[in-house]
Amino acid sequence: MTERTATADLAALEKQRAGTVDLGARRWVLAALVALYVLALLLPFAGDAAGWRMLTFTEPETVDVAIGERVFAVLSFVCLPVFTLLLVIMRRTSFALFGWMAGCVSLVAALLGLWLRQTGSTGDSTGAGMYLAIACVLVAVPFLTAAWMRRDAEQQKMEALRREQTDFNPVAEAQAAARKQSVRRAEDAGQLIDDRRARAAERHRLARED
Repeated sequence: MTERTATADLAALEKQRAGTVDLGARRWVLAALVALYVLALLLPFAGDAAGWRMLTFTEPETVDVAIGERVFAVLSFVCLPVFTLLLVIMRRTSFALFGWMAGCVSLVAALLGLWLRQTGSTGDSTGAGMYLAIACVLVAVPFLTAAWMRRDAEQQKMEALRREQTDFNPVAEAQAAARKQSVRRAEDAGQLIDDRRARAAERHRLARED
């Protein structure tokens, strides 16, 4: 096995390892947050409309749901019961990334929904379930951030081994190969020119002898 092959194998293993995440004790925290969020869906989000009814668009007609509240209900559900639960079960880094994105956007939507609820003309107030769901997402987002950004000890070891084995730079090697090819073409062109001159001189000499 050549040095470059060994480096490529290490890079492939490093990339494969980066696709999974070791949650450790954090998986239980995330699982608890998912359970609390499901409980929050059973509680009122706005007025007497429970979170699950807002999520499924089946709230009473007497409840005026703000757009921010609706977006939060949908995206927070995508963040926790969908991607976070998949992350806990399958430990894929992509699930942490998608859950993190949905959670961040849902928090922005929650702020908008709370502001619209407080400044609106409706008499309904924000329910306890809404606050509990926001708290669950607030706690989950830092855990999801660490899950897809942090490199564990095994990944760091693979990276160190890959760097120690070779300082192979594919860009620099490609540039060097291109320079060598240019020099070779120039030398071949020079040989071709010299050959043509020699043949022309030979033809001129033969013509003079005739």
